[in-house]
Amino acid sequence: MHRRDLASLAAIATLALTVGVGCPEENKGGTTSGGPKPVSTAATPKPTATAAATATGAAAPAGKDGAMGTATIKGVVSFSGKAIEMKVPKKRKDAEFCKTKEVKYNAVVVNAGKLQDVFVRIANDGVKGDYKAPAAHAEIDQTDCMYAPRIQGVVAGQTIDIKNGDGTLHNVHTYKGTESWFNKPQIKGSAAIDQEMPEEPKIVKFACDVHPWMRGFVSVTAHPFFAVSGADGAFSIEKVPAGEYTIEAWHAHYGLKTEKVKVEEGKPVEVKFTYDGTEKEPDENKDELKDLF
Repeated sequence: MHRRDLASLAAIATLALTVGVGCPEENKGGTTSGGPKPVSTAATPKPTATAAATATGAAAPAGKDGAMGTATIKGVVSFSGKAIEMKVPKKRKDAEFCKTKEVKYNAVVVNAGKLQDVFVRIANDGVKGDYKAPAAHAEIDQTDCMYAPRIQGVVAGQTIDIKNGDGTLHNVHTYKGTESWFNKPQIKGSAAIDQEMPEEPKIVKFACDVHPWMRGFVSVTAHPFFAVSGADGAFSIEKVPAGEYTIEAWHAHYGLKTEKVKVEEGKPVEVKFTYDGTEKEPDENKDELKDLF
């Protein structure tokens, strides 16, 4: 069991002063604020669903009694409503490092009626067998004062490398569901934090108390049968064993939807999900957009 580091913001501020980093000092590294900066119109590039699954171990060999199959579950996540307009978070202008590059928020990304960053998986209790965490580490980076990728999946117990690609202090404050888990400061140039994910399935939220708009999500799953919808809303879950399953789709702002499928060996199965923008925020991520813009 890992110890929780519940460092307060006061402690983080003290650390920043001690090592000579932190928001008030960040322009000393050569970054200048100059005049108005162009606004980025695109979200941080996302890997395709297949690439994301491979990077987080979804294609790893199964552990003892964990059968891998030959079927594929694929589909598209559509959005039929009016998408929330994403803007630059207003608090970025108060952070010396972050204000030098204006980046639109990415909580809701819709392209041509397709919804990006939806985590899709077979329900945790839907696949029989013991699927061990792969040796390959997953990764999450802090870049441009945003977490990237915004959402990904890992197998329960898998290690994730938490990186700080920014020239400033961040603190990695995580929550297992709605419960605070660990809170670790990470100064610029420091090594990655290697953190083993929980053994039990959970949605782990990543936040930063220094830059309160930052959000990332890691869905801890009991098996490797999951994917994330890309910019085109498409996803693909590979090597699925035959069976009848409940497929879950989870979006950090619009929550959970489910569909039933029957999978036969060697055959692709298509499943579709549609959000319309009226869905309730999930408990794991309430009020993300409150006072953000």
